[in-house]
Amino acid sequence: MHSEISILDRFEETVEKYGQKKAVIDPAIFLNWQELQKRSECAARKILEIVKPEESGYPIAIFCEKQVELMVGVLGIIYAGGFYTYLNPEQPAERISKILDVLNPKLVIVDEQFKEKLNKSGYFGKTMLLSEMLNSNVASSDKLADMRKKITKSTPLYGVFTSGSTGTPKCILINHGCVLDFIGHFTEIFHFTERDIIGNQAPFDFDVSVKDIFSALFTGATLVLIPREYFSTPARLLDYICDNHVTNLTWAVSALCIISGLKGFQYRVPYDLQRVMFSGEVMPMKQLMIWQENLPRTRFVNLYGPSEITCNCTYYELNRTYGKEDKLPLGKAFPGRQVFLLDENNQVITEVGKTGEICVTGESLADGYYHNEEQTALHFVSYTNEEGEVVRMYRTGDMAVISEDSEMYFAGRKDFQIKHMGHRIELEEIERGINAVEGVERSICSYDEKRQRITAYYSGTKDKKSLHLELKEILPVYMVPNRFSHVREFLLNKNGKVDRKVLTELEVVE
Repeated sequence: MHSEISILDRFEETVEKYGQKKAVIDPAIFLNWQELQKRSECAARKILEIVKPEESGYPIAIFCEKQVELMVGVLGIIYAGGFYTYLNPEQPAERISKILDVLNPKLVIVDEQFKEKLNKSGYFGKTMLLSEMLNSNVASSDKLADMRKKITKSTPLYGVFTSGSTGTPKCILINHGCVLDFIGHFTEIFHFTERDIIGNQAPFDFDVSVKDIFSALFTGATLVLIPREYFSTPARLLDYICDNHVTNLTWAVSALCIISGLKGFQYRVPYDLQRVMFSGEVMPMKQLMIWQENLPRTRFVNLYGPSEITCNCTYYELNRTYGKEDKLPLGKAFPGRQVFLLDENNQVITEVGKTGEICVTGESLADGYYHNEEQTALHFVSYTNEEGEVVRMYRTGDMAVISEDSEMYFAGRKDFQIKHMGHRIELEEIERGINAVEGVERSICSYDEKRQRITAYYSGTKDKKSLHLELKEILPVYMVPNRFSHVREFLLNKNGKVDRKVLTELEVVE
């Protein structure tokens, strides 16, 4: 048994125990644990030949479809002492450009088919083709062993990008120790074993994927990668889940709603599912009822937490069948965390019915925002707890209220950030994108939580259809408004700011 200094220690324990067992599967190929390790080490040697780093903890981006080779690349980056950031092919070139500006990676590993898109983003740093990494024949060297000695719990493991109000996305940096702690608790609480088969929905630029990747790596469970195009055909998706005997789904709420909302269970029910866990936004009760009705013996868990605290800080295991008037609580804190509400005066709220900001201290808080000290200082603050100790605290910006049942319930956002399709989005970033389009004078966005719909109100000469098409080129798909309202002019409040309260009453351009 290795002393756990890094994720690689856990990975190698799994390889030792379950070497011949299937590790990762996509529709085309699979690798067992031994093959995955061998190929990852080869990839790492190739990376070290090109990058030649002095220290561990440097950024490498990987740009390809979600496939078995992506797992090889991710583990190759980790073996080479780097931290990985996944560039999602769904993102427009402009967004990729902003991500790479913040990241300034030492290397981008890119699939041949996305080379042109990478060039279009304006990146001209070091690149390596995915095929080149996979077909590496670099002779065994001491570089891998030397780098291994430099990887510690505090070495960055991955960076995921979230929305930024200035129009520049923020990179949340998570280290090895954060994941060792959190996934350790996660797999223990929910009893993951090597017999589990994990159906991965989330793309690797979304931190929900971290639970899938590392739960498999920690326990020897098999990771089944589900291609994004399967989600547009529920029958194909359900066949893939059922035929692979998937036992666990840790999915974004919007992905689960694709199956229940499009009557997927009338086609086929995945009876092998032991757990269905969801996060990212509030689960619509009608959809939850469909899932519970079709899978009465399956455990359902509501997970909550922003990427800045490593995946999740609370969980609530459903202990009954829920109805459409019910609400799901946030549940209790994972071990090693303290989750509480603060009022405007930084006083802890304990009384029923009072709303406060959800704050988190304890294990697995992110290192901060990479290359962004200002935002790090704003959200990760010093806090004196009830024992008089000064601890590091993350302010989520999420509001919650304590109900009469002593449970905490989500109560919206403190600012103009929203949760949509599982992503945290700054409405200001969308507005900035719209305002940059020629023919737009100004814009204001609103969010309807009930309908899960972003509406863009804008003035200017631009027509709605061409504005929509242009935004698809500059914003990620989950940030493009669902509805556009072309208004003649905005009304101002007494402070000279756009009056958001009367947006729906503005005169529109036909």
